[in-house]
Amino acid sequence: MDGFSLKRVTAEFYDSIASYRREMIESKSSFDGTSNLDKYNDIEKWHLNVLLFERPETLPPGYSLAFEYVFLHDNEVVGMVNIRPDAMNHPYLKRFGGHIGYSVRPSRRMTGIGTLMLKYVLEVCKNEFHMEKVMITCLEDNEGSRRIIMNNGGVFENKILYPPEDKMIERYWITL
Repeated sequence: MDGFSLKRVTAEFYDSIASYRREMIESKSSFDGTSNLDKYNDIEKWHLNVLLFERPETLPPGYSLAFEYVFLHDNEVVGMVNIRPDAMNHPYLKRFGGHIGYSVRPSRRMTGIGTLMLKYVLEVCKNEFHMEKVMITCLEDNEGSRRIIMNNGGVFENKILYPPEDKMIERYWITL
């Protein structure tokens, strides 16, 4: 699969991010790994908010450091990823969210893009954030996300109840 890359968010990708957002809204998809993109009509304002989470001195109280990436195919955003290197020090992320959140553009799902994207992300976790293992979670009824995790070496730890949705979350570990 050629033409793929994982990059930090920059103004260069705003139009494609806006298109991604529209498609996610139209398909009623969950905005996992997008740093609340669904709440922003203005992509530049969203990006400015994303940047606050990258530095301890601008991190809002009660949150964990987080870094937003876009997964590109020929410069089209086909996936989005949020990496949270300190997740195990945050009570919510440690239990429910894990180190990595992600989503795939609805029109590009079931094509292997999610598995490839996570492979790229795991390399970033290992080489840039010097992580040795990551926890990733998915809702029990999200077969696509489960396959993405398993295809990248995910080892099932357990299931726990996620009270806000009254659904079970599956927790997986991947050694890097």
